[in-house]
Amino acid sequence: MKKTKLKIKAIIFDLGGVITHGGYLGFLKHYCADCFTPLGKKKILWLERQVNLAKISEKEFYQEIEKIFHVHLTSKQMHNQIVKHMQTDKGLVHLIPKLKKTKIALFTNSLGAMALQVLKMRHLTGKKFFDRVFISTKMHMAKPDKQAYEYVIKQLKVKPAEALMVDDRIENIRPARAIGMQGIVYKNSRQFAKELKKYELV
Repeated sequence: MKKTKLKIKAIIFDLGGVITHGGYLGFLKHYCADCFTPLGKKKILWLERQVNLAKISEKEFYQEIEKIFHVHLTSKQMHNQIVKHMQTDKGLVHLIPKLKKTKIALFTNSLGAMALQVLKMRHLTGKKFFDRVFISTKMHMAKPDKQAYEYVIKQLKVKPAEALMVDDRIENIRPARAIGMQGIVYKNSRQFAKELKKYELV
């Protein structure tokens, strides 16, 4: 018996690690080896959360990185290094307009207004790509908090089971699945297109 495909009414993409690659993680690997020690990871995740929720500014985030991890760059230099190296996933960006049968949204944690800047610089704004854009600093909610996902699907006017979250971090997919959403851990556009065949876009 043929298995019925789950109907999807909204696909929600992450930005860094999905729509774009490089940038932030590349910056940390290059300039901040101490960020990857067990204690360093705890500190950087705490700082990320503060800036994602707009509890500290992007500039304050960089100042803390400089102070804690001794990264000898100015806030502006850190910002520019990250933005400069964020490269668009061309395969995925080519695919997104073909998925417009369903609602397409972006939901990203952001360092201040960086996400919006990257979208503009990479010409990823406008309805051609995303029907809605959700940014943690504007929402004062961030992944992986369940209420952030609940807010996004409520705004998109879909049921959890009708929404598909696409993120490169499994820790951001687990809470989405916990509230009944579908999830794909993104590796590349080919793998994503293959996994998408499990669903029916409506």
